[in-house]
Amino acid sequence: MTEIHVSVPGEGERTFLLFPGQGSQSVGMCQRLDRNFASARDVLDEASDALHLDIRALMWRSTPDTLKRTENAQPAIVVASAAAFRVWCETRSAPPTIAWGAGHSIGALAAAIACGYLSVADGARLARRRGELMSTVQAPGAMLAVAVMSEEARQTCLKIARSLDIDVAAVNGRHQVVLSGHRDNVAQAKTQLGAKSRLLEVSNAFHSRLMDPVLPDWDEVLKDTPFHESGVPYLGSASGQVVATAQAVAGDLRNGLRAPVRWDLVLQQAARETNGAVLGPGRSLAKLWRSRPSSISLELVDDDYHRKGGPVR
Repeated sequence: MTEIHVSVPGEGERTFLLFPGQGSQSVGMCQRLDRNFASARDVLDEASDALHLDIRALMWRSTPDTLKRTENAQPAIVVASAAAFRVWCETRSAPPTIAWGAGHSIGALAAAIACGYLSVADGARLARRRGELMSTVQAPGAMLAVAVMSEEARQTCLKIARSLDIDVAAVNGRHQVVLSGHRDNVAQAKTQLGAKSRLLEVSNAFHSRLMDPVLPDWDEVLKDTPFHESGVPYLGSASGQVVATAQAVAGDLRNGLRAPVRWDLVLQQAARETNGAVLGPGRSLAKLWRSRPSSISLELVDDDYHRKGGPVR
């Protein structure tokens, strides 16, 4: 396995790592990486053994409806992202220096793998179990992405959410907030917010109070999973804090099931760096940061798209 260096001043070019979340999956994902890189094949083999299922069949031969089911999409995204990370490491001219890694919601598990706190096998098992638990929630939920192009629009969105008992599921930057809650309440919010909002294709109200019933089981799963001390910085998408202990990483993953994704804080941290990489099926994730400073080079590594620097289109 490629050696990873903890970033220290003067040691070389720092790179921050970003990993995508649910909704980024697609049938055929990771197929070319598997075909062209032994490191990607190793990841898919490790995941298949750990899950006792053919992860390649899940990613390549499922229907879109089957793959987008939460219990399938989450392990598929984590495994594909871990494979992209291994390929990225393999193709460096020198061992990479990781500034920190962060993942959007389920992508946090891929970040924990890349930063050395979880094995691929344990990360894949956690992703599968997380998806299974979330899919058992019976209350009908929905999620709504809202464009907020001004502070006034943001406050209006939050006021509507409070009035309808809807939670903020994610703050994806300066211009997008995602709301989550009971399906009927979200439908009312959609009516009030109009064209600046769109319903997401998800099976339930993730990162909302509707997830509370599965938190105890998720906590137990994490307690039963071995986390490893690494020292590589991990940026929590729930906390917005850089941590470097196994306990803190596990805590962020625990809270991340219910707490809002603070991607705005992740992007603020990234704006202090000069080099980054989005690993896995992350074109949509990269587009959330179209307005990044021109001084920041952002590399995308996934199955069919690999570009360094310049605007993401």
